[in-house]
Amino acid sequence: MAQSDLLKSLLSGAAPANLRMAIARRMAPLPPGQMLELLVCLLKDTDPAIASQAAESLRQYEEPEIISQLKLPDCPPAVLEHFAAPENSRALLLAVITNPASPDTLIASLAHTVPAPLLESLLDNRVRLIRSPDILEGIKQNPSATPEVLRLAREIETEFLGDKKKEYSVEEPAQTADAAIEALGLDLEKPPEDLVLEGLPVEEEARAAAISQRLTGLSFPEKVRHALFGNREIRMMLIRDTNKEVARSVLRSPKLNDSEIETIAAMRGVGEDILREIGNSKEWTRSYSVLQNLIKNPKTPAFISQRLLIRLHTRDLTQLARDRSVPDAVRYNAARALNQRSTSR
Repeated sequence: MAQSDLLKSLLSGAAPANLRMAIARRMAPLPPGQMLELLVCLLKDTDPAIASQAAESLRQYEEPEIISQLKLPDCPPAVLEHFAAPENSRALLLAVITNPASPDTLIASLAHTVPAPLLESLLDNRVRLIRSPDILEGIKQNPSATPEVLRLAREIETEFLGDKKKEYSVEEPAQTADAAIEALGLDLEKPPEDLVLEGLPVEEEARAAAISQRLTGLSFPEKVRHALFGNREIRMMLIRDTNKEVARSVLRSPKLNDSEIETIAAMRGVGEDILREIGNSKEWTRSYSVLQNLIKNPKTPAFISQRLLIRLHTRDLTQLARDRSVPDAVRYNAARALNQRSTSR
């Protein structure tokens, strides 16, 4: 009897009781996957003795044996749903969560109850999250969700699902500079001269301290002027300004060049919003150096680093997976990307 016919006969109750009991006792010569599916089916058998025996047989399975079945791309939904029960081990739940075959409705249900470490695994599958926003809602309502998990969930929601997606993009520098100038009442026809640097110390640290002191005394509009029109030294200082609008004005400077973006992408003293803007710019992330610097920077938002990882060469991914100086999440995602790349060949 074919597997589909046998399953149908069990579900309908048409299969003889002796055959159902033989399967419940794991005495039928069936492949492991089919046996597991039929045992799950027999849990609902109308004969209490058969249902009880099927439950006992399922309890006798070794966990690794079950996990190997749950990871299969053709694992039946009924089996995935059975082992997604909240009382099951984290290892079983993780196998269900990471299997693309798991129904989205099942994953959305799990999002309400699984512990925090598994919530991070739920956030890994961006395609599923976009397809089923209910998963993000479940994560946000989960009492086990940590502040970091909630922050990442909100970032993903804003980036891929929200109405604020435009806020995370970087337009052409000239256009955004115009917008900033117009908002502050600045006159493009009369751009200010660079901050006067004459008379400053030649020694690098002393010079930087003197420039920083001069910038500290500027008002907000004056800082924006210098962020937009100042020289490289000034821009590299103002990109770290505690006022986000001042720092963001540097990215809108028509004088900003690719070399400066590469430097900023590696800076650990800049805000996450600056690194997010660079990471979301198709123009700036065309540079492989910018790509690498963003991924290695611990201040770069996790979802940005993860999205960019797949563009790294295999050689660089291998080095990243072994690099103890990068964030653990980056190292883990690099190893995972390497594994996915090797299995797809």
